[in-house]
Amino acid sequence: MTTSATQTIRHLISLFEGFKVEEALTLFTDDATYRFGNFPTANGKQEILQTATSSHLEAIKGISFKILELIEVDDYVICEMEITYIRTDDTKLILPCTDVFRMQDGLVKDMRIYMDPTPLFAPH
Repeated sequence: MTTSATQTIRHLISLFEGFKVEEALTLFTDDATYRFGNFPTANGKQEILQTATSSHLEAIKGISFKILELIEVDDYVICEMEITYIRTDDTKLILPCTDVFRMQDGLVKDMRIYMDPTPLFAPH
């Protein structure tokens, strides 16, 4: 049985939820691209690792993803979510997010995260 793109994305999200970024990278092509919000695009697994672990993980100690919609069209998967961040002071923040994934041979070729993370970094 082959794994569908939506199953791959569900697995990827569960790995990010568990802060298993290095394991998550096994689901990306070697030349993948990744962009979180307005941060610069990361090219290749090493840059993705650096970007994914430095963009916002220092501001949080926990995260959970509530998938609201998951749509697969051709080589694309679109995932609408609510993300609950648990900050280092134990306060919670829920932010809307939509990710767009372009797949290639069952792996993520491109990941775009469309959200405004500003509230995560704002004083509260």
